Amino acid sequence: MEYVELGKSGFRVSAIGLGTWQIGTRLWGWSKDYNESDAIATIHRAIELGINLIDTAEVYGEGKSEEVVGRAIADRREEVFLATKVWVSNLSYDRVIKAAERSLRRLRVDAIDLYQVHWPNPFVPIKQTMRAMERLVKEGKVKCIGVSNFSLSRLKTAQEALSSEEIVSNQVEYNLLNRKIERDLLPYARREKITIIAYSPLAKGILTGKYAPGNVPKDLLRRFDILFSPENLKRASKILENLRVIAERRGKHISQVALNWLTKEPTVVAIPGAKRPVHVEMNAGAVGWKLNDDEIREIDETSNSFRPERVKSYVSVLFRLFKFW
Repeated sequence: MEYVELGKSGFRVSAIGLGTWQIGTRLWGWSKDYNESDAIATIHRAIELGINLIDTAEVYGEGKSEEVVGRAIADRREEVFLATKVWVSNLSYDRVIKAAERSLRRLRVDAIDLYQVHWPNPFVPIKQTMRAMERLVKEGKVKCIGVSNFSLSRLKTAQEALSSEEIVSNQVEYNLLNRKIERDLLPYARREKITIIAYSPLAKGILTGKYAPGNVPKDLLRRFDILFSPENLKRASKILENLRVIAERRGKHISQVALNWLTKEPTVVAIPGAKRPVHVEMNAGAVGWKLNDDEIREIDETSNSFRPERVKSYVSVLFRLFKFW
């Protein structure tokens, strides 16, 4: 496993982490086959492979994810860099403090390594939220402060609201089908040494090669995503073919190539999800080797040409939702 410094915190986290939003989540037909013993075995396997960044949130499974993660790491706490998030409805000063206390109890730990604001809330002054975060750091209940889904302007505002601490990370969606952060957020993060934690690094499974125009996912979560329209899956197939050629040449899986492309940037770590140990083993194999300059250029050219169709996609999604119901 490869490790990078989280922001300027001094803490080192694995370039490939483990996202756990699916643990305990049965929303919209997702994780119907959820099994707690599989989830714990997956977390244990991740730790064995050197993955120390485990990310969860109070809202995942209404606290279930934190509870399962807490049980899984009970006797391995020193091997884990634990990240969780406070939900958008709990960003007032008092609510942040209470939410953190609840997360600490569910996780069965004395301190949260990285506490993140899950989404910005325009109705709560960010200064109020950050004052609470700094209090948690001073009390030793939180070690690092992060944000999630923050635009560049919101990130700057959040940092300015802190008086004694620094924001070490911003968790955002980033993958070969969604490179919006490269316009301004990624360059800024690079300059300021703020780590980008990339969620959905495999575009909800599209970049694993599992889905195609003739193989549309059945769960409502993906049916609601315009990327999964037949037309957009067809457009993404060009990227998948490029990844497949490189993967075959390297003796890798296409998902490993997609993740390796992300982690070529020291500012970026990826947190793909995994339901079972075999999945986390696949993810861990995305590092320990490097794409060469020609391969990166090939991937960039193909990826940059991807333009998702939107208007027709929304119509398609609505049609498929109607059929689902």
